[in-house]
Amino acid sequence: MELVVRPSGRVLEVQAGETLLDALLANQVPISHSCKDGRCGVCRCRLLRGKVVGTARQMRPSPVPGSSCVLACQSVLTEDCMIEIPAPEEVVVHPARTMKAEVVAVAPLSRDTLRLRVRPQLPLSFSPGQYVELEFERGLARPYSMCGLPGNELEFHARLHPGGRASARLSGELKPGDVLKLRGPLGITFLRSRNEDPILCVGAGTGLAPTLSILRGIAAAGMKNPLQIYLGFTCREDVYGQDELAQVLEHLPAACAHTVVATGALDRGMRRGLLTSAIAADFPSLAGWRGYVFGSPHAVDATVRTLREKQMAEQSIYAEPFHITGN
Repeated sequence: MELVVRPSGRVLEVQAGETLLDALLANQVPISHSCKDGRCGVCRCRLLRGKVVGTARQMRPSPVPGSSCVLACQSVLTEDCMIEIPAPEEVVVHPARTMKAEVVAVAPLSRDTLRLRVRPQLPLSFSPGQYVELEFERGLARPYSMCGLPGNELEFHARLHPGGRASARLSGELKPGDVLKLRGPLGITFLRSRNEDPILCVGAGTGLAPTLSILRGIAAAGMKNPLQIYLGFTCREDVYGQDELAQVLEHLPAACAHTVVATGALDRGMRRGLLTSAIAADFPSLAGWRGYVFGSPHAVDATVRTLREKQMAEQSIYAEPFHITGN
């Protein structure tokens, strides 16, 4: 079978039963990948023509008309196909790993948000904006985004949900010295650094953590892109991390940050309203911009709709909401 790869235009011969990822790697075609079992989503590509056989982890159809997104590691050709690999010039390969991680500290950040610091058994390589799964006990695992850059320790921001099993562990039982299981890195919403496009970073609630990771990555890479940052919180009492954000912004002279609060009293420098309303009011158009969106499923979905309405290109929107359950 024949596989056409865009944007390079290469034409590959693929054997029956071979996954897209195996075929691409065997022919030395650059593509980002990590776990190879469909969990991380990093090897996502667009199916432009033809059909593949997928698995239960195959992604839902893309909103881009006439195309769909598939996971290369989970897709087997059934006929001649054409695919497009996003940003082939920015391929990242961070092998997903499972390891132990020791709890270093658990401390409050706001009335319903905690800072969790852990020390992995081995150094973890990841790109700014990615996340890991932390397993508290068998059958109880949750995704958390890294707040910083790779190092000896990892920091996460965890929202406490009433009735949540993981929240109960975080708020009442977890202590320094406890050992968790860590799996990762995971996720497709990571920093693309080889471009000069203006960047919009949006973080709702604990979406501040991966937003800070992205901002630190921008500073570390020496990127000079125009940069707008929007952080959203329900009320003033939920706002946190402003001093930490200010420290990061000292290294980003092209950045401008907005803290948007939905209800209640405001502190100096805050804006009232919804994230989506603030973005819609500030930008007649977002054509040519790149957007990184983090937060609750509702906030992510609403923000992505706004970015589309403002003409941000689909392939320039990086977002993947975490769906949290109480049990």
